[in-house]
Amino acid sequence: MKAMLIYKYGSPDVFEWEEIHVPPIKDDELLVKAYGSSVNPVDCAIRRGDLYPYIRLDLPAVLGVDVSGIVEKVGKKVTRFRVGDRVYAFLGLQFNGAYAEFVAIPEAHAALIPSNLNIAQAGVVPCVGLTAYEAFTEYAPVKKGMQVLINGAGGGVGIFAIQIAKAMEAQVTAICSEAKAEVAKRMGADVVINYHKQNILKSDLRFDVILNCVRGSKIGQWKKLLKKDGRQIVIAANPQQMPFIKLSNLFSSTKSILLNVKADGNALNGLSALISERKVKPIISKTFELEALIRAHRLYEAESVAGKIAIAMNGNS
Repeated sequence: MKAMLIYKYGSPDVFEWEEIHVPPIKDDELLVKAYGSSVNPVDCAIRRGDLYPYIRLDLPAVLGVDVSGIVEKVGKKVTRFRVGDRVYAFLGLQFNGAYAEFVAIPEAHAALIPSNLNIAQAGVVPCVGLTAYEAFTEYAPVKKGMQVLINGAGGGVGIFAIQIAKAMEAQVTAICSEAKAEVAKRMGADVVINYHKQNILKSDLRFDVILNCVRGSKIGQWKKLLKKDGRQIVIAANPQQMPFIKLSNLFSSTKSILLNVKADGNALNGLSALISERKVKPIISKTFELEALIRAHRLYEAESVAGKIAIAMNGNS
């Protein structure tokens, strides 16, 4: 099969388009013919080596944490899927392997693709969709009427977060650039704030839940926007911020929590239900074929993209 490999960490140019063996599967895994994947911030971070202290790959390695496709083969212990099923999955940060024509997926990570979602487009959903879904169902459960603030609302996670919070009947305030404001409005945000024109940190607004998707944010300042017993979910914290987060949580009813998204097929089923009900949908900015992955990663790092960059495989787009 064809795959994009890296032999070293670095710029997008480290990707190599090569022929490798189809991965063998374990008893609890599926072999999937891949139709779709995507470019996520974590894919770029892993490729650059930014996460090397935490995620150490055996090089050469196939990157990519999102996959969608059709089941070609199932392991002996697999019970929930069969050959021919349309599935998608978040593979997990330690697993990777999606930038290839065939991918081995643990059964526990996979879910059936909703019937109203194109199989190739489904590849942009799992990582960012699960991040937003787990934030609002596990880390800070959102209830009807809650005030929810999303910082970085125009990115991959933010766009899903707006829709999920609205599906839960929350009032959503979205913070993004002017270029992404229209997308945030279309996704259902009640209030959209252009951070270039208004500094919400200087306002009197208060929120039950904050989802902070922006790396480098001053977490302590954002925490001040929480109501009593409110929760700030942080998805892009620097490791150096962790001692401060833990210390500040000891002396306040409000909490900041670092989200580590799980590869969880059950949670993905929950997200799939919202997609099936047409309450949530992916927004794709541009699609590249797998062999053009270098250009896809370059675009992602060079521009501020609204929504997701999709990767199409095996002739599907």
